[in-house]
Amino acid sequence: MMRKGVCCIVLSLTEQDNPIKFNTMTYARFSAMDSKEALSTLSSRILNNMLTTYHYIKYCADHNHTYRISSDLFPLITYDKANVKLEDLPDYTRILASFDSIKNLIQSRNVRVSCHPSEFNVLASDNDSAVTKTIKELNHYGWFMTQIGCPLNYDSPMNMHIHNSKGNLNDIVKKFMSNFEKLSDDVKSRLVIENDDKDTCWSVKKLMKYFHSVSNIPITFDYLHHKCHPDNLSEEQAFHLARITWGNHTPLFHYSESIDGHKNPRKHADYAKSLPNTYGYDNIDVDFELKMKEQSFAKL
Repeated sequence: MMRKGVCCIVLSLTEQDNPIKFNTMTYARFSAMDSKEALSTLSSRILNNMLTTYHYIKYCADHNHTYRISSDLFPLITYDKANVKLEDLPDYTRILASFDSIKNLIQSRNVRVSCHPSEFNVLASDNDSAVTKTIKELNHYGWFMTQIGCPLNYDSPMNMHIHNSKGNLNDIVKKFMSNFEKLSDDVKSRLVIENDDKDTCWSVKKLMKYFHSVSNIPITFDYLHHKCHPDNLSEEQAFHLARITWGNHTPLFHYSESIDGHKNPRKHADYAKSLPNTYGYDNIDVDFELKMKEQSFAKL
């Protein structure tokens, strides 16, 4: 039976009388405070994000959904200019305890948890500084996923795009794989790659030909991205190519729909009009990347 995935935010919990939602903090705000107040504020916000994550995962457990972790849980922790570590925070002990609470929840309720680091993470970038930042960010989230009890395999995938598509594709693959080897095992054991939505970028066909053939890294099939950039493959053909790359692990794919009549077909709609076609395979999980989150598929 296909499980539906909730991406980052559970709207039902943010819209109640006592909303459960994430906090963020900019470097400008952080640096404008005195150091003690800045650390205290940042600490309380990260602790809040851990408690929010717990409640969101519990919601998914109660409704048999998978859950995608937010990529904004730890504001400033991987930002070099802030120069702050988790252990510097006054709530550090409570934050670690929240990791254990989330771990117990995930493992006792058997919730599938994934991660999709932001688009600014580019392992194949030509900019060395960008690659260094990417490795730091990915390693941090890989470490966090291990702390909260996620398995060290593709049952808890960390999904990313290649992004770089300029120049020789084989050279891009070599650069990506060279930087891939610099990642921690927390990341390497979970990393999967996704097809893009523009015809200048990486289709399922290109990922299969250039990446999977040399890396065995699974391919995340994004339905809308394929619709925008099919690269001469039908949806069913691309779906099956991506599916087989996951081996014995249940694939986690992405589904969204375009806004009717919008000039940009890549813009995600609020609600789903239909369920994705899994072409006879029930052992597929699908993240619903629509604006209304878990409410986007409630009527289906």
